[in-house]
Amino acid sequence: MEAMSVRKVFLTAPVMLLAMAAASIPAPAADLLAHRAVYELTLGNHDDSSGMISMQGGLLLEVQDGCETWTVRQRLALQITRDDGALSTTSTFDTFEAKDGSWYRFDDETFTQPGGREHASGEAVAADDTHSGRISLEEPEQSRHDLPNAAIFPMVHLADLIDRADAGERFMSHVVYDGTDGALVYDVTTVVGQAIDGDQHTAWPMRLAFFEYGGTTEQPQVEIQVTLRDDGVAESIAYEYENFVIEMALKELSELTDGGC
Repeated sequence: MEAMSVRKVFLTAPVMLLAMAAASIPAPAADLLAHRAVYELTLGNHDDSSGMISMQGGLLLEVQDGCETWTVRQRLALQITRDDGALSTTSTFDTFEAKDGSWYRFDDETFTQPGGREHASGEAVAADDTHSGRISLEEPEQSRHDLPNAAIFPMVHLADLIDRADAGERFMSHVVYDGTDGALVYDVTTVVGQAIDGDQHTAWPMRLAFFEYGGTTEQPQVEIQVTLRDDGVAESIAYEYENFVIEMALKELSELTDGGC
């Protein structure tokens, strides 16, 4: 049976206290939460052509404040039953990002049965006045690639989404690099729905579409629906692939200390 690739959670969450001159994004004003969240994964709407029968799993997401950096750790366990067999996968995806937005590093290890082990790692340096942006992949093979000058990393992307949603913007476009697909850079378009005011937080339903940067296809690789709070916590996430949906529901949430910053 062919293994299925499950994109890592896009919500690497909290805010960057930075200004990216190349991307023309002002320093975020939101005060987001360093936290640990547990999500339950289930199979949502799906076509018969997907071959999907059932899906169950869980994701542990930790966002840690290292004063000069943000560290995000994801631990995924997923079991899938399809009409041609069963697949189980476990993965760890760790990212490290400078709060000034200058660099980003990732390490991705996945085990699938059937399938085996896959390991990918690398780093990226953002463009500034003295050098152009670049991506340096270490595994599975060493290679170097250009990073578009407009590209930003996941943290600043999410911070900008929240700040602009809070300012009333309803449509946004970003160029984002996250390392989930090697050197692939994404054009991400976002539509923001009506704000939901709760007792302690405001949240926005958002729909994000991920396209290959510079590509010509009109069909996104994946679309994500998320209800995102103003503190950076995702209350729910749904990954919409071509013929099936993975739904993620928040089950546990706890605040983490800021490391004494």
